[in-house]
This record gives sequence, C-alpha cells and structure tokens, in this order.
Amino acid sequence: MKRNVLFVVDEREMGGVSVVLNDLIHLLNRDEFQIDVLILHDKGSMLKHLPKDVHVYYGSPYFEAIDYTLKEAIQSKSVKTLLRKLKVIFDLKTGRIKKVIPKERKKFMHKSYDVEVAYKDGFTAIFTAYGDTPKKIHWLHSAYGTFNPTEKYQKLFEELLPKFDHIVGVATNVVKEFNEIYHLDNITEVIPIAMDTKRIKQLASAQSKVAIQNEDINIVVVGRAHPVKGYGRMVDVFARLQKEKLLNQVKVHVFGDGPLFDNVVKQIHDLNLHDVIYMEGNIDNPYAEMKQYDFLLLPSYSEAFGTVISESFILHVPVLATDTSASQMSIKPNVNGWICENSEEGLYQQLKDVLMHPEEISSCKKSLNDYEYDNSKILKRINEILKEG
Repeated sequence: MKRNVLFVVDEREMGGVSVVLNDLIHLLNRDEFQIDVLILHDKGSMLKHLPKDVHVYYGSPYFEAIDYTLKEAIQSKSVKTLLRKLKVIFDLKTGRIKKVIPKERKKFMHKSYDVEVAYKDGFTAIFTAYGDTPKKIHWLHSAYGTFNPTEKYQKLFEELLPKFDHIVGVATNVVKEFNEIYHLDNITEVIPIAMDTKRIKQLASAQSKVAIQNEDINIVVVGRAHPVKGYGRMVDVFARLQKEKLLNQVKVHVFGDGPLFDNVVKQIHDLNLHDVIYMEGNIDNPYAEMKQYDFLLLPSYSEAFGTVISESFILHVPVLATDTSASQMSIKPNVNGWICENSEEGLYQQLKDVLMHPEEISSCKKSLNDYEYDNSKILKRINEILKEG
C-alpha cells in the first residue's frame, strides 16, 4: 500500500528549496508514495511543474504573512498584510501558536497522512510539529552558524523540535551547527540533496532567451536578491574592477527577483554599471540560460548546500564562490572553480585574478566534461526514512 506523504513549504518563490523539492518529488517512486504538497502562502511562481499525480494546495489566510519580515510587511503598504504579520508575531511570542496551528489545519487539511515533512527551516517546523500526523520529518537547508532562521523564537523551537522523528540536514556543517544550538544528535542525520540531473539537462536543451556575445567573458548569477546573497558587495566589486578597466569585455547577467531587487538595480545605475550588469529578473527555466555562460558567480555571505553549484557543474559551468559550507563541500579550487575569502576584498581579488587569466576558465570547464551527480545512495536513504514507522 502506498504511503501518504505531505511536504510542507511556506512559499514557492525562486530559490534552492523550491528547486530541490521539485527534483526530489520527481525522483521519488510514486508506486510507493502518494505525494501532496502544502504551500502555506501562495507566493511565488515555482513548483508549477510537479508530476500530475501530485496534489498541491494552500494554507488559510492566517499564513499569508509568515514569509514576510515585519519590515517587509510594513513596506508592503498593505494593512491586511501588516495586521496578519503582527498576529503571527503575537502568537509566536505568547505561545498561542501551539493552539492556533491545530485550528488552522482543520480549515484546509481534509486528509490524513502517514508522513509529514516540514521541508524548510523555520515556520514549517512549527506547522508540522503541532499537527497530528503520526510521523514527522524536518529538513534543514540553512547554515545555522551564520543564518539561524529560528533565532528569534529559540525557546519555542527547543520545545517543538524534539517532536520530530527525523531531522535531516543537507550538509555536514548544517547538522553540526544546528546541533550546537539544539543538541538533537540522536534524531539528526546528513542526507545531501537529490538532484534530477536528467530533468536539468532536458530543460537546459531549450533555447535560451537572453543572447550573449561569445567574445565576452560572460558571468551568470542565479538566485534571489536577498541580503544573505551578497549582491550589494558584488556590485561594489564590479565597480572597482570597472575603474581598473578590467570589464571592457565582461558581461554579468543576474537571474532572479527578491526583496532587494530594486535596490540592486539602483546601485547598478548609480555606479554606472548598466552596460556590465544586467538584472534579468525571474525566469522559469534558468538552466537554458546557465549552460551558455563561462562561469557562475556565487557571492553569498552564507550557503548551506548551494544547489546552484551542483546545477552549474551538471551543465559544465565552473563556479566562483565565496568561502561557505557549500563551496567547501563542492568546489575543488582551480579544478572546477574557485573559492575566495568571504569578503568584498576576497571577491575582488579572485574575480580580478580570473578575469586577468581567462585561460583558467577554459581549464575548469574542460574538467567538468565528465561530471556526474550520483543520487543512488541519497534516494535509498530518503526512501528508508519515509517508509519507517
């Protein structure tokens, strides 16, 4: 008999969690699992191409502000959004959330599940922990040492996290840093991300929509314009390189939206970099674009797994990234990419070196010709924990 499995996310905006959940669901055997996806707040455009037998549904209005910060709720100029955000904050601060969640679940959850997976750090764990699904699993994607999404409500999380049967981290450092805070070694384990390489390559075969000039050095950046992604310092670095006249044949295309998108556009304009850096906005199929670039730039302050690194490698595109858990795990310096100090100066020095020695790009691209991402052990373990109990 199939096991009924529910994956819970808070939204579906462009980003690693939506991408890897999409891949995982495509890879799971639907002869063994009946899969549903609950998106608490229908915000964003991802998760549109799930298998046809996967049922997707959405949370009640109560959850429509959970993925906003208070500042973002204020900036939205929506009284309704602000009031909903304040209500959620009040419930979290007072502990009323423990009673609110079961009541809200009854409004839209009309099916029982064998397994419920809170697939994103933060609020989804609260939602699942205070539900009545018999088996609960939580997936961790954040580097808790540098970006702890539970920090404001740590006492609440100390109470609810032990309610999970399994807590899965996508990288060794993710689990290590998480357990330095919550000390749940007995229920945590590391399972790297499962990636649907066949689907990625198939999507990459589509015609790209953004034309590039092959005589240029073409750099791609993929991700949301979020503070943790380091786009502000990236633009400042390119401004420094521009002053040194090192960008005459360099073009940077940035794919993705996000809360800081307009700020970055303004910064590019103010620094007169509009002929160098192109903010392309959101795009349904980034793989069709990524395949044509010389290398991917990842200027993040923090990356736990860095899905986009593996995606780039699958497409034979080297990666220049700041020093994070993700880059340390995936990048072999001067073989398939470059790792720089996690600072503006580090980015500047490494980019300058690569731009002055473009032959290194060709060498790294060549080394990726035989790259393969092996899912077999990953999927075997995920299947095991979904079937247990």
